Amino acid sequence: MAKVYKRVWVPSLVAFGGVCFSFLIWYLLNDTEPSSFEILNQIEAHHTFLVLILSILMFLLIAIVIWMFQIAKERAYILDLMNENLKKEVADRIVAEETKQKLEVALLQGQKLQAIGTLAGGIAHDFNNILYAVIGYIELAREDVPKDSLVYKNLGKVLEAGKRGQELISRILAFSRRQHHQLTEINLKSTIEAALSLLRPTIPASVLINFEATGEGGILGNKTQIHQVLVNFINNAVDAMDGEGTINIQLSTIPKDHNDLREFPDTLPQNYCKIEISDTGHGMDRATMERIFEPFFTTKEVGKGTGLGLSIVHTIIKEHQGEISVSSRLGHGTTFKILIPEYAGTI
Repeated sequence: MAKVYKRVWVPSLVAFGGVCFSFLIWYLLNDTEPSSFEILNQIEAHHTFLVLILSILMFLLIAIVIWMFQIAKERAYILDLMNENLKKEVADRIVAEETKQKLEVALLQGQKLQAIGTLAGGIAHDFNNILYAVIGYIELAREDVPKDSLVYKNLGKVLEAGKRGQELISRILAFSRRQHHQLTEINLKSTIEAALSLLRPTIPASVLINFEATGEGGILGNKTQIHQVLVNFINNAVDAMDGEGTINIQLSTIPKDHNDLREFPDTLPQNYCKIEISDTGHGMDRATMERIFEPFFTTKEVGKGTGLGLSIVHTIIKEHQGEISVSSRLGHGTTFKILIPEYAGTI
């Protein structure tokens, strides 16, 4: 409303002032004495009214030009404002669409994990009962043969294979049950350091592990499960680097408004502890990254991987109310990001 008032007020003032000025000129031409210039005398005698009309028209024309200029300027401002609003709306829609796609992918992944976990759990229970019988009869058979015989050694190999099968079944059951472990106040920094001290003697000397922490990382968690997460990540990194390279682990605390949280649409408005694990291995393509958290999916050779490691890691992080993501390129290594809610009460 103020813009409309200003747009009308300025040309009206110019027009009114011009009309007043024109009448003043007309009055002076009619009221003054004869001039020494003949042309002025002729204007005074015959054309004073014409001068008045021309003067009024000139000032009206100036007022119209000012009014049109103001309209053009206002329209340009409105167009710029509409363009800015349109750009903002398009950006908001793009962000909303990306968030929707991430949520759909996360929902689909969760449904797949739940369905496969239920199926695997049912099969594992039945297969575990069979293994108990097989292992029991093998142990009975070994008691009936001499310990230095070839049959005893062969039965020992079968017994070892059966126990490995039991271990695999226990991992499948742990994945399928989704049991909730006791969560206590733990310090992530000391927990990671303790896990690394146990892991370093078991990895090749040509693999360098760097650990940096910018905070203590207090969370509600389970130390055993955090150890299991680190074991899986480091073993996978060692395999990806063919036993030679660098693993970098960074622990930090990020506030609730940090840009990193935009990558995880399910995060709550709170502070998080972030664990970032990167390696210098051969990396992964997009198709592999989309499936690495699926149970029984593995890129390792037959006999070298069960495909349960990262699916169990995914389950553990979800039990801790956290989020996990992966980024990688072929030939440029892999980086995992883990977010776990910070617990302020941890000492």
